[in-house]
Amino acid sequence: MVLLIVWTHVNVVVSNSMYPVMERGDFVIVENANWEFNPNDVQVGDIVVYKAHWPNYRENNMEYMTKIDNKTLIAFNGNKVKPVIHRVIEKIELNGNIYIITKGDNNPTYDPELISINQIKQRVVSINGKPLVIPHIGYISILLKEYIWLVILIIIVWYAYDYLKKKK
Repeated sequence: MVLLIVWTHVNVVVSNSMYPVMERGDFVIVENANWEFNPNDVQVGDIVVYKAHWPNYRENNMEYMTKIDNKTLIAFNGNKVKPVIHRVIEKIELNGNIYIITKGDNNPTYDPELISINQIKQRVVSINGKPLVIPHIGYISILLKEYIWLVILIIIVWYAYDYLKKKK
């Protein structure tokens, strides 16, 4: 139970788009939308985790494209999403709905997606404006995901060695 509670309050940073605030492999402490905060209360400057369609834009449908403050943004729908951890740079109202625009601190431009409030899943916990980050611990998770075949091979070799050792 404790592990589940802890696991739902951390997220692994998988790129350097938020460098130097956070780096690939860092754990960030988060609070969960609708349990611990209302996504409507997200403010400019907050760092959020949202379900992004744009990394898989070929597998999702573009609903419409709009231009806001010289920013071309796309509204998507579809189920192929990836979590993205970026900073809110603008909060706007459009046709009676609230949307946010995000950007990685290390990225040259804003994210291409117009993000609805219901796409926000977590917000990074900050103290005095600094996000709570546990450096490099997330590499364990990244390596397990990227090299699962190697982990399986090591387990098989380990069991085979153990089996042969017991036979002797």
